[in-house]
Amino acid sequence: MPQTYFLFARFYILNLSTSMLDASFLADQGYLSLTLALVVISGAALLGGISGFGFALISTPFMLLLGFPLAFIVPINLTLALLMRLNVAYRLREHIRYQRVVVMAGASIPGILLGLFILNLVSTATIKLVAGLVVIGATLLIWYNSRRRPIKAWPGAVALAGCLGGLLGSTTSLNGVPPVLLLASEQTAPRRFQAELALFFILTNIATLALLTWRGLIPSASALPLVSLWLIVALIANYIGTNLGGRLPTSTFRNLALVLALMAGVMSVLTFQN
Repeated sequence: MPQTYFLFARFYILNLSTSMLDASFLADQGYLSLTLALVVISGAALLGGISGFGFALISTPFMLLLGFPLAFIVPINLTLALLMRLNVAYRLREHIRYQRVVVMAGASIPGILLGLFILNLVSTATIKLVAGLVVIGATLLIWYNSRRRPIKAWPGAVALAGCLGGLLGSTTSLNGVPPVLLLASEQTAPRRFQAELALFFILTNIATLALLTWRGLIPSASALPLVSLWLIVALIANYIGTNLGGRLPTSTFRNLALVLALMAGVMSVLTFQN
């Protein structure tokens, strides 16, 4: 696994050098904002490791509240989520229904392309508002689905979840919301839940990052030192969370993640014009 991290980091760094997305705004971020961002990243990674989901659901609205632009948050969240899920997918590989996940990931590509098209038509403030509303709706639906009787997925549900995930991923980095809703409605076993989500994130995030790179929407090299620090902290926090997940009551931390995400989503909606 260390070789995988190294190869992906090398690929990412090479793409940073050809990026067109300016990250010079980071120089204007105060120390307090950058420190709070580090706390958000580590906390989201820890809770995501424990519950199996929720990293972007928590980090996206809080990072928006701290003043980071959505165009910066999306590729960073996708990169961190991808690298954090590699180890999980490898360790839990025997629980994965590969054909199902591949169908879901493949169906995400049209959604990713649609999302990139929408980015050219809609203002950042509108996307921020939509991101907040999606977070609010998703947390309530995930909470509801986890408490009702399991529902068998109807034909096409897997592909639809993938397509919607791709759309949300390229616009807000919230590509896990539709798959989580699908798995939660089926009340999938915890290990399979974590494993299939992990593989979906890996495949879909690679595709999304590749298309973002093609469109010049990856942050410039000036963001590399900060992103490297966030990556190290996120990997450590996620590793701790993944190990704790097998010993602690997952439902407690899953509910905590949903509460935090709901609060952040509400705040994003209230401040979307700022």
